[in-house]
Amino acid sequence: MEVELKLLLDPQDNELLLQHPLLGAPARVQQLTAHYFDTPDLHLLRHGAGLRVRTVDGEWVQTMKAGGSVQSGLHSRNEWEGVIDRAWPRLGKLRKLIGDDVHWLAILAAPDLKDRLESLFVVDVQRHVWDVESGGNRIEVALDVGHIERQSRKVRVNEVELELKDGDPAGLYAFALQLLEDIPVRISNINKAQRGYMLVRETAHAPYHAQALQLDADASLREALPAVLGNCLEHIQRNEVAVIEGHDPETLHQMRVGVRRLRSALKLFASVAPCPPALQQDIDWLGTELGAARDWDVLLSSTLARVTATSGGQLQTLALETVHAKRRQAAQALLSPRYTHLMLTLGSWILQVAPLLNGSAVQFSRQIMQQLHKSLLKRANRMDQDDPSSAHRTRIAAKRARYALEFFHTLYRKRTARAYLKALAATQEELGQHNDLAVADRLLRALAQDHPEADGEIQFARGYLVAQQTAQPADLDAIRSRLHTLRLPHIKH
Repeated sequence: MEVELKLLLDPQDNELLLQHPLLGAPARVQQLTAHYFDTPDLHLLRHGAGLRVRTVDGEWVQTMKAGGSVQSGLHSRNEWEGVIDRAWPRLGKLRKLIGDDVHWLAILAAPDLKDRLESLFVVDVQRHVWDVESGGNRIEVALDVGHIERQSRKVRVNEVELELKDGDPAGLYAFALQLLEDIPVRISNINKAQRGYMLVRETAHAPYHAQALQLDADASLREALPAVLGNCLEHIQRNEVAVIEGHDPETLHQMRVGVRRLRSALKLFASVAPCPPALQQDIDWLGTELGAARDWDVLLSSTLARVTATSGGQLQTLALETVHAKRRQAAQALLSPRYTHLMLTLGSWILQVAPLLNGSAVQFSRQIMQQLHKSLLKRANRMDQDDPSSAHRTRIAAKRARYALEFFHTLYRKRTARAYLKALAATQEELGQHNDLAVADRLLRALAQDHPEADGEIQFARGYLVAQQTAQPADLDAIRSRLHTLRLPHIKH
């Protein structure tokens, strides 16, 4: 299993790395050219594998990487590598390296695979390599500078790879944090192969939604914590580049949801693994930065659309300008050393705290769900039409219970879990519409302070939205009654 941490580096900072005292002796320099192979229908990619033949010091080296995971920049993948006698893959030699792993042998046994393979893109980089001892760990540090090419289209490569040769994976995070003190590196959650496939498929960074989490029925708590938190981190980080480089509000929304899921997960595990206060502060900071941009997105795209009289007016223009400014602010937060420090520290903390846990995931989740269900009913009982915040607290309680069950859903009977999740989602939806109006009123009041020249139009919009909220109140009694009839899902036996 190959374990490495990938970091992005601005080319103007390359010299800082080349001269950094942590790296010691002068680097070994190699010119590496790798052809990546797959079928026209991307058979290997669809099965989570990548196959390349790289020229290294006059030899052809064949490598297949497959499976594994990415968590907070830490890439863990199966790797099979060996020297071959040509620039084209030797599948027979690859099968021998794989040995008795029936899953990956079956992938290579696809009909006519050898004849259908073709070179899809090329990665050409100059590599500087150092062997470093740090904190009792042996780490290979590599700076890759070059490009990925597909039919004359190129994307730049300028990244650092920290590969663990021997020791504790948490040591990679510790070493990266030392580099971050002097060099503004950023975590990379996609590798060169994935970037090359993006050229092949001509796709941009699409919104990444939370993936269903699979836990075995006998999973331990020490297995569940990194699985749950890693799932949240993937949700956050797979939207990161799109928020920085793109303009799709859905990517920002998904990244914010990822942060909310992370915060909820940390609260779930607080009794057995309390999050360090400094780490929690940085997570709250990230949520605030993304939340500000998302709130304005909702105001512009959804809430103001209800105020038909202001369509195309000055208010729309001011709201659009604010949306763009908030999105730029969110992107800058993701480019900041604070964000990188957060992701590195969080990844390291997960690796260190998980082995200390005891107990089963089933018992833990049962206790947690009982507590959350009790809290939800308590909040629902206190809902009052004259106190909008009471409905908001119930909505938050429903969201926390839904996230918790989504994390542990494979431990419960499918039918009862689905019914519970459906009821919670409906509660969130009903109470969320009115929360959006409350947030909109707060944003419009702030906009009026900054732009008194548009006060008349803004006050009209505020009045319209308040009237709409008054005319269509949420049926709190019906919601409360529905929640009281709700039964917790059953654990699988």
